[in-house]
Amino acid sequence: MNPTANKTAATASSRHRPLRGAADLHVHTTHSDGACSPCEVVVAAARVGLGALAITDHDTVSALPLARAEAAWWGIELVAGVELTCEFEGRELHILGYFIRDDDPALCAAMSALRAGRAERVRTMTARLKAQGLWIEQAALKQAFPRAVLGRRHVAEYLVHTGQVGSVRDAFREYLGEGRPGCIDKLRLEAGRAITLIHAASGVSALAHPPATLKERSLCSLIQLGLQAIEVDGTGFSRSLSRRLSNQANRLGLIAIAGSDFHAADRPGRWIGAITTDRESLERLRSANAAIETE
Repeated sequence: MNPTANKTAATASSRHRPLRGAADLHVHTTHSDGACSPCEVVVAAARVGLGALAITDHDTVSALPLARAEAAWWGIELVAGVELTCEFEGRELHILGYFIRDDDPALCAAMSALRAGRAERVRTMTARLKAQGLWIEQAALKQAFPRAVLGRRHVAEYLVHTGQVGSVRDAFREYLGEGRPGCIDKLRLEAGRAITLIHAASGVSALAHPPATLKERSLCSLIQLGLQAIEVDGTGFSRSLSRRLSNQANRLGLIAIAGSDFHAADRPGRWIGAITTDRESLERLRSANAAIETE
């Protein structure tokens, strides 16, 4: 394991103290667009005293088998999770799945299609960047991030490492951000379909980082599709947004959860365990999962 990455991931400053026994339910690894390996994020979670950790990589569950043995050794609960890239009412939304059967054939097939779409997106992206005078080869990009589901962040990091831009922020501002030449829409799964697939895999569905502009009627529509939980706190959430989402969750019967959305320690407050879900809410998720399994 990478000691530097591990130390960085474990530097926590939580809004929810004490950490002991709490859960970080939104963490990414090198198998999607995170900076730390599956084992590194488990070790980091154990070192800050978390009781549970959900690995929620984008459109892949390949990190879970590698993390399970490490989690067992450290005595930390590993919640099998995923973050699916979705479309809802003409906008991109992300749906989280918890306690999923990560070998479910239908879910795996849908994730495979999303990853294939991401690969085609990166091919188009690199072609456009070449037209802008940048040097970027698909094979070299894959070699630099061999396990990752490639996306814009990997392209940005590659441009930084090869000295073609000064920083990841520069890469997004000049080439990869909204409206820039290298910005390509992702393939998305219809949100209702994603929720159905998660449910069929015995999982509990949750809305990740709800947009501040999301209307309550839209949230009610997602509930009608089977949504069971919602993130009410996370990196970048304002306190007013967090309060509003918490009130909506209580009023609409959704399970309120939270997580760091850890990718890399490159932004203030985004460390494993920085923002957590309490044990009571985790138990509600577990009970919802048990109810699905008995259906």
